[in-house]
Amino acid sequence: MEHHNHDIVIVGGGAAGLRAAIAAVELEPKLDVAVVSKVYPMRSHTVSAEGGMAAVTREYDSFDSHAYDTIKGSDFLADQDSVEFFVKEAPRTPYSRLR
Repeated sequence: MEHHNHDIVIVGGGAAGLRAAIAAVELEPKLDVAVVSKVYPMRSHTVSAEGGMAAVTREYDSFDSHAYDTIKGSDFLADQDSVEFFVKEAPRTPYSRLR
């Protein structure tokens, strides 16, 4: 069995894992950081998620439908309080005005 030694091993190659790797190296550039993913990075959940940020931007949209889509997309594992906060705050971000 082959062994590898690293200062930090991050499990997950989605946005959170990659951002954690960047933050670690920003704090200490000499760290040896490994990112381990069960899928090719371009197939991570973050990259393959459809639709981007759920923001109510039109009158016919509803917070409830966006919250449900977000929770359903997480296989019902998302923290519902966080989803509610995110969905209600999303329309206030500059990204929701790009449409």
